[in-house]
Amino acid sequence: MTDEATRYYYVDEAGDGTIFDSRGRRVIVGSEGCSRFFILGLLDVTDPVALGADMDALRTALLNDPYFENVPSMQPKTKKTALCFHAKDDLPEIRREVLKVLIKHELKFFGIVRDKLKVLDYIRQRNE
Repeated sequence: MTDEATRYYYVDEAGDGTIFDSRGRRVIVGSEGCSRFFILGLLDVTDPVALGADMDALRTALLNDPYFENVPSMQPKTKKTALCFHAKDDLPEIRREVLKVLIKHELKFFGIVRDKLKVLDYIRQRNE
C-alpha cells in the first residue's frame, strides 16, 4: 500500500482540441481527422504499485497465450499492446481481461466531455 497522503492520478484524453483549420478560418469540427468531442479523463488510483504488478502479470500471461500469438498489436516490434495496453489498439478480448483486473482495484474515474460545436458557439458569442 502506498502513503495515504500521496495521490496518484493518470490522465488521458480522447479527441483533440482543434476547432478551426490551420489558418483559423474554416470550422473543421466533425470532419475527417477532427473529432466532434474532446474528452479528458482522470483515474485516481489508490495503490499504483499493486495495479502495475497486476497489469504486468496480465500482459505476460497474454503474451504467452497461443490465442494471441499472431495478433499484430501483441508483437513487441509494433510497440503497442505487447508494451502497454491501449484500448484503441487492443482486441475486445484483451480489453475484457484488462477490465477484469481493474475491477479488483480501488479506483475512481472522473471525466469531462466537451462538444466542440458548443465551444464554437461560445467563441462566436465572445467575439461579437
